[in-house]
Amino acid sequence: SSVPPGGGAPAALITAVSTPPAQASTFTPGGTLVDRDVGVQVGNPEASASRQFDNSNVLFDKDQYFKFGQAAPWIEPDSTEYPKTMPFVMSQQRYDSLKKYGSRVMAGMGAIQALKDQVASGTTSGIADASDGQYALRPMGLLANNFLASENTGATNELYLARWYINEMYLAINDMKAASSKDAATASYKSAIKAANSYLTMLNRQITSKVGDKLPYL
Repeated sequence: SSVPPGGGAPAALITAVSTPPAQASTFTPGGTLVDRDVGVQVGNPEASASRQFDNSNVLFDKDQYFKFGQAAPWIEPDSTEYPKTMPFVMSQQRYDSLKKYGSRVMAGMGAIQALKDQVASGTTSGIADASDGQYALRPMGLLANNFLASENTGATNELYLARWYINEMYLAINDMKAASSKDAATASYKSAIKAANSYLTMLNRQITSKVGDKLPYL
């Protein structure tokens, strides 16, 4: 498997902000009992601390954290080190999905990148909520569905991972909006960009010459 073994289940009253990682022999948000630390920043200290422990405040609730109870590392652009493998999905499915969602996804990426100006000027309270369609986070999820899963594979660990990066963008946008200082907003912006590039790197591994042009990084 390309991501840590495990599963997921809610511990509803615990939040990431107020508690340290849960200790060994505890449930992941998706319901699996594991003998290791569980927490929204376990595995990546730059992951958003505002994620609820039960994954109730994200766009796609079934993601890497839901299943494994831990954060994922950022992926450097064009790296193939993580995840180790990618699922097989027919090139026609990927081609059709890229044609349908590619431009919307890149427009959303542009909207996220443009938040740099509001962060720099200290006007982050005026940032549109992460649910705003300009960020195209739902189309990002649809593109990932068609790139990383099929009727034959069902939901894959790689799809859960891509959703985790989308959710981190979602959380980081709202973290910027709610930031109490310019430094906090800047840190959230940097995390959003790292999450975006991680997502794009995963998708680019699935874009061959038959599928289309690789997506540009932020």
